[in-house]
Amino acid sequence: MSSLPSWRFKCRRNRSVKITQLRYALMVAQEKNFSRAADLCHVSQPSLSVAIKNLEEELDVTLFERIKNSLKVTEEGNKVLSQIAIAVSEVDRVKEIVDGLRGELSGTLRLGAIYSVGPYIFPNLIPNVHQNAPKLTLLIEENFTSTLLEFLAHGRIDMALVALPFDHPGMSTIPLYKEPFVAAVPKGHAWEGRNDIGGDELADEKLLLLGKGHCFRDQVLEICEDPHSFEDSSKGVHNIIEGNSLETIRHMVAVGTGITVLPTSALENFLCKSEHTCPKSASKTVRYAYFKNPAPSRDIALAFRTSYPNMQIAEMLKETILANLPNGCFPLDPA
Repeated sequence: MSSLPSWRFKCRRNRSVKITQLRYALMVAQEKNFSRAADLCHVSQPSLSVAIKNLEEELDVTLFERIKNSLKVTEEGNKVLSQIAIAVSEVDRVKEIVDGLRGELSGTLRLGAIYSVGPYIFPNLIPNVHQNAPKLTLLIEENFTSTLLEFLAHGRIDMALVALPFDHPGMSTIPLYKEPFVAAVPKGHAWEGRNDIGGDELADEKLLLLGKGHCFRDQVLEICEDPHSFEDSSKGVHNIIEGNSLETIRHMVAVGTGITVLPTSALENFLCKSEHTCPKSASKTVRYAYFKNPAPSRDIALAFRTSYPNMQIAEMLKETILANLPNGCFPLDPA
């Protein structure tokens, strides 16, 4: 007969916190408004307000500062709510573990991705996940690597598609695929049609890049053999114009503002079956040129908390991604 691990528990009779109270608190923190939170939780506002008040009394802490026509999370509340998010996440995992024992993939998977990955993999990934795991609800989040790491650590998301290296305490990764980089240039540019571009040549061009905080920006700058050409100075950034998204940058290339470097997945999108919506085939003003071998690239991996309990979902996600890789990307050796 199997036995439970040698955990030690203490029964506390002076606390009667309910999981619904914790869920309400998280929703209030998210919405910064009791009325909207109540609507989203499908309860009346008075009921939700009473539940939050009782929770604060039970925990002996003020989670929210009620200001006229506004609401603010207190400093103590921020710390408590971070732990509440983890607790609720782990409670939700109980059912998922049971479903996993029955061979079912259900529950909710909160999946994040860095900004330069999400737009090019989510549109194709989401319907395939639904096909492979119809009982699984998929919620997505796009953000910076640093923010996704914080969300993972606090249980706000379960997994994230990130660029390697991603070495952080309490986190594990599953390598997925290698993605080469491609140069995008205006029509008529001297690089048009080339397949032997060297990284040192970037320093001679007006380079369009994502803003600071995007890891893809740093990866592109690493290509250049003379990174000092792009150093910040009191007069600004040399030879660089920044954009908020790769699609904005692509449009800037089209009108001749400069050149850029894109991940291979950005060359074709989910709608490429229609030639008028495919960046690679439809554009008459943007051309693509290729780097000499070995081409610069990045490695994309699936990151998650080491304690994440449902590895069946992680394995399903890995297999789904690898079965539907963007053109030009290559599976990574798991070793």
